[in-house]
Amino acid sequence: MKNLVIASSLLFTLTVKAQEYLPSPLLLLSDYFSHHVIVAEKSTHTLYLYKNTGGLPKLQLKYQMATGKKAGDKIFQGDHRTPEGIYHFTEFLTHQDLLKRHGKAGEIYGVGAFVMNYPNPIDRYQGKTGGGIWLHSTNDETRIDKGLDSRGCIVAHNQNLIKISQFIELNKTPIIVVHTLEHLKKNTWQGEREQIIQSVENWAEAWRTENFNEYISHYSKDKFKDPRKGGYQNFKNYKRAVFANPGAPEIGISNLTILKTDEYAVVTFKQDYKSNTIQDTGKKILYLQKDPYYKWKIVAERWSKLGIESEASEDTLAFEPKLRFFNSEDPKQIFTRNLNLTQTQTQSSN
Repeated sequence: MKNLVIASSLLFTLTVKAQEYLPSPLLLLSDYFSHHVIVAEKSTHTLYLYKNTGGLPKLQLKYQMATGKKAGDKIFQGDHRTPEGIYHFTEFLTHQDLLKRHGKAGEIYGVGAFVMNYPNPIDRYQGKTGGGIWLHSTNDETRIDKGLDSRGCIVAHNQNLIKISQFIELNKTPIIVVHTLEHLKKNTWQGEREQIIQSVENWAEAWRTENFNEYISHYSKDKFKDPRKGGYQNFKNYKRAVFANPGAPEIGISNLTILKTDEYAVVTFKQDYKSNTIQDTGKKILYLQKDPYYKWKIVAERWSKLGIESEASEDTLAFEPKLRFFNSEDPKQIFTRNLNLTQTQTQSSN
């Protein structure tokens, strides 16, 4: 009985302790852009799947994985390292797609591959090169036990990739790659989150009220680059001209997601913009870094329609995990079906 009491007390202590700490990269989740988030921890070769629960991350599943043959963050093309940072999936390649692209060599990628948006704007600013970084499976699952085995991709068991795929939406679901997944005390974690939320709110309010000096102060003079306008000064001149147009804009921000690494934060939200000449809705992504005075500054921003449904859809519809990318939950059926399809197509073309 005494041992049982001690064990129960220890379990209670561990449970309370676990509740006091939260994963540092996952500061704010939303049901729209981050209903689920994948975290790849390179030091333990573990894939974690977190679910949004009222803005808080809840660990749902974890799987074994393999990463690049060489340890460390990716720097240049061909270095066989897995990049560390915050990414999303832009495309899914079926087993059949992979065979069409690479022939029989495509079998090495298993039942399918999710393409990641490496290099992202931060990677490009840092001069990192390369591409073709995927989350995929393999036709030889003994590779995964080695841990360091790929040319830079993240490799999972076929069955596990199929399971994970049920929680992925292209251009929405984030994947964060870290060497070690750090956890913060809840009050520290909340402080980090509130600081970024406040910075974004101040930026948006300055935009709404056309307070140009306050608005532009949220951008990094040294690091900011716009893909169309160029560096900070050109962007500043362009925005000054926009602000000079008559009528203040209406700007709505919703479905806020905040993710963070040691070096930068990524804020994603749905942006509704209306002025006297333009009315549009899209996905805005802000990439932020701290300046020497520990203030968050925007170093890059991206706007697109990708990941935004048509006006007829409802944001309130709950995400439902399901087989979106695979025809079967059995990897053997996927291999056999697609291999047969490829062979049939080849024979009919002869």
